[in-house]
Amino acid sequence: MWLSNRSQPFRLLVVSIFGASAINCGPNCQSTCNRIYQPSECGIPSPGQTTEALLLKCLDLCETNLEKPGEVRAEYTPDQYTPSDDPIEFTNAEEVALWMECVNGQACELISDGYCAPIW
Repeated sequence: MWLSNRSQPFRLLVVSIFGASAINCGPNCQSTCNRIYQPSECGIPSPGQTTEALLLKCLDLCETNLEKPGEVRAEYTPDQYTPSDDPIEFTNAEEVALWMECVNGQACELISDGYCAPIW
């Protein structure tokens, strides 16, 4: 019986650690940008830009727009094909969330072919 009283703080610690880590599961700006540009992931190139430059641009735009409230615009549809000459961008946190889900749920070939815009 004394063991159960002494182990309760330990159980609370374990539950709080796993609870906190569950909140952070899923895509974030870094994991999404890495998925797109890192050679060990999709490794999508952009003419005239280094992987490092693409990662920095991706992270900057993602994190900046995560701070902006707003609704998803009707014209923002990352799960649909977007021609490379269509300069679609996300503008707020809701759109960034849709974009991250798209990038992390699509095959690299589809992302490279024009899905999950914007890809820089």
